[in-house]
Amino acid sequence: MTVIGTLTLRDWDAGVPLTLGAEVATYVIDGDTRKLNVVTVPGVRSGLTHLADRIPVVFFDPEDVYQDYLLPCFVIKCNDMTPAFDRQPWYQWVARGPAKDAQEVTLADGTKGYTRYENQWRPTPFDISYDVQVMGRRRQETNLMLMYALRHFIPPSFIFKVIDSLGDVREYDALEVSVSETSELADIADRTVAWTISFTVRAAIDLHDPVEMPAVQAIDVTYAHYRP
Repeated sequence: MTVIGTLTLRDWDAGVPLTLGAEVATYVIDGDTRKLNVVTVPGVRSGLTHLADRIPVVFFDPEDVYQDYLLPCFVIKCNDMTPAFDRQPWYQWVARGPAKDAQEVTLADGTKGYTRYENQWRPTPFDISYDVQVMGRRRQETNLMLMYALRHFIPPSFIFKVIDSLGDVREYDALEVSVSETSELADIADRTVAWTISFTVRAAIDLHDPVEMPAVQAIDVTYAHYRP
């Protein structure tokens, strides 16, 4: 396990329900224990007893291939990933920490350090765009869900939360928030009232593995005198 916190694409996807204020619900179906992100929206009930009437938060592709969405629900979709080097015009080692099996040492001058260090290269910046669909059967419940979501994805920009590999919560900018009406009302028996909230996160993904390097423990200056 790395000693320096890193971020993968999965961490950014997981940041959407985290920013939405979701919590993880555990339930059992056919003897199989499952977990699902859920939110509590005042005035809206899902009718799902195993979720305590909370609203499910799912990704664009359901877990089961032919599984339908359960309305009401929030549906997350990741759209585009665009490298954003205008936010990072240079590269370097950005973080350093003692390696997992490093030993603490004290030099002759009293300086304390470690025998080996783990170095992490600077993460690669990306602009990642997401859609969050607010879906329900009735206009009133969908409007309440939209109001709930907009209190977390506040236009024109908001703070996006993501958890790194060490479990620390980081905060990033999410910009260009827009809201569009995406209802499907053609079939009355199976109609869906929906809104879509779109935004772009100024993200960064660690594409390079950390590198362990030995530390300099002493310097011999006997022959280091300057000679013109």
